[in-house]
Amino acid sequence: MRLLIADDDDYTREGLRESIDWEQYGIDEVLLAGDGAEALRICTINKPEIVLTDIRMPKLNGIEFAERLSEKSPGSILIFMSGYMDVEYLRSAIKLSAVEYIEKPIKLVEVEQAILKSVRALQEKQAQTDVFRQKNELVKQKLAGLLRDEHADRDEITRLCRETGFPEDKRYLGFIARDRMESDTQKTDLDSFITFWHENGFKAIGEQLDRRHCFVIVVCDSSVNKKLFYLSEVFLTRNVHYVIGIGAEASGVNAIRNSYLTARSALERSFYSPDSRFLTHQEETGRSNEFYSESLPFFYKLCKESPEKLPDWLRTLFASFREKQYPARERVIALLETIAQTLINDNQKIIAMLENEHGITEAVQSLRKCATIERAESITLAVASVWLEEKQQVSKYSRLVQEVMNYVASNYRNIDLDLTMIAGHMNLSTNHLGKLFKEETGTSIKQYISDYRIDLAKKLVESEHYKMHTIAELCGFASASYFVKVFKASTDLSPLQYRKKS
Repeated sequence: MRLLIADDDDYTREGLRESIDWEQYGIDEVLLAGDGAEALRICTINKPEIVLTDIRMPKLNGIEFAERLSEKSPGSILIFMSGYMDVEYLRSAIKLSAVEYIEKPIKLVEVEQAILKSVRALQEKQAQTDVFRQKNELVKQKLAGLLRDEHADRDEITRLCRETGFPEDKRYLGFIARDRMESDTQKTDLDSFITFWHENGFKAIGEQLDRRHCFVIVVCDSSVNKKLFYLSEVFLTRNVHYVIGIGAEASGVNAIRNSYLTARSALERSFYSPDSRFLTHQEETGRSNEFYSESLPFFYKLCKESPEKLPDWLRTLFASFREKQYPARERVIALLETIAQTLINDNQKIIAMLENEHGITEAVQSLRKCATIERAESITLAVASVWLEEKQQVSKYSRLVQEVMNYVASNYRNIDLDLTMIAGHMNLSTNHLGKLFKEETGTSIKQYISDYRIDLAKKLVESEHYKMHTIAELCGFASASYFVKVFKASTDLSPLQYRKKS
C-alpha cells in the first residue's frame, strides 16, 4: 500500500515519514511532495491509496489538488492537515469526502488514528469490491452455462446479458480448453484463460465444465478471427499442458450453443491426434459408423466361438477407428468399457493379473480417463491378453471339465463351494463327476478349488492395495486366520512374507 505526504514544510514531511511505523498499517511505500502540482504528478503515476495533504500549499492548494486528484487517482483516500481553521476550507474538505481533518501543530497520535481509519475504510471498500466481483463472476458463469443449453430461458439470458454487460448482437467464438495431464488434482484454470482474453482486448465469459475442461465464449468481429487463432496459439505456448478446441463462429447469442457443440467436436479429435493441441471446427462428412455398430455383436460371437482371434480383431478395430477418426470418443470409450467389463466379469484373478503384470488397477475407470486412442488400445489389449491367458488354461480340457472349472471361477468366493454343490449344479453324481475330473486333470475337485483360491490369493497378496482380511474374503476363505494357515501350508511363507519376497 502507498501513502503520499504533501506539505510545503520539509520538517513536517520528513518528520512524519520518520516518526510513524508505517508497516504496522500495511503501508510499504511513503511518497513525498513539496507542493500541490508535484503531489498531483506523483498521484497520477503512482496512484497512492492514502494521501495526507496540507491545505495551504504553493502552485496548487490542498483543495484544488484534491479536486483534480479525484480524476487522476479516484480511489485515493484524503486526509487534510491545516493550521488554519478556515470554515470554507473545512466545508470543502467535507465535500471532498476527506476521512479526517487534522489540525496543526500535528500530534502523531491523531495522525496515526487518521491513518488507521483510512486503512480500515480501504479494507472495507476492498472487501465490498471483492464480494461484488465474485458475485459478478458467478453470474457470468451462469450466463455461459445458459448460452450452451438448448432449453435455457431466453428471457433469463437477456436479463443476465444486461446485468453483466455482455453483448447480445455480436459475433462469438466458443473455446473449450482441456488439461492433458491425467491427474486427479490438476484443474484447468478458467480464470487465467478469461484473463488472457481480457488482457488482449477481448470480452470473454466462461464456465468450468468439469475438473479438466472449461468453456469460454469470446466476443469478436469477423475481421479478427485470425488474431483469435494466433492468440490461442500464444496461450498454448504459455500453458503447455492444455489443448484447445475452437467451435464455429456464432452470430448472435442464440447461435453460441452451436459454437459450443462444434468446439467440443473439434476437441474430441485430439483423441485420435494426441500431438495436436489446437483443433478447429470442421464440417462433418457423411462417414459410416457401420463398423462401430456391428462391433459388439461380433465381439460376443468371437469370445464364444474363436477367442484366440480376439487380440487381432481388436487391433483391426482400433486401426479402423484411427483411419476414419470416427466415431466420437464417448462412443469408442463406451464400447471399450462394455468389452472390458464383459471380459473381466468381476473376476478377481483377472483383476489381479492386470495390476501385477500391466500396472492397471481399475481397467474400466482407466478407460474412462483415456485422452488418446493409443492409451485406450493399450488397456483394452491388456485386458484381452489376460482374459485369453485364463481362457486357454481351461480350453485344453473336455467340455465337462471346462464346465467344472468355469463354475469354480464364478463361485470360488462361496465358502461352501465343494464337489457336492458342483455335482448338483451339473446334475451328476459326486462319485462320477469326481472320478472324471481327476482322471483328466490329475487332481481332485476339492484340491482344484483350494489351488484356485491359493493361486488367486498369491496374485492379490503381490499387490499392496489389498489387506489380508479382504483377500481372505475375496478368495472364499472362512476367516483371515484360516486363510493365513492355508496360505503358509501351500507356500511355506506367510502372506506378508510372500508380499515382501515378491
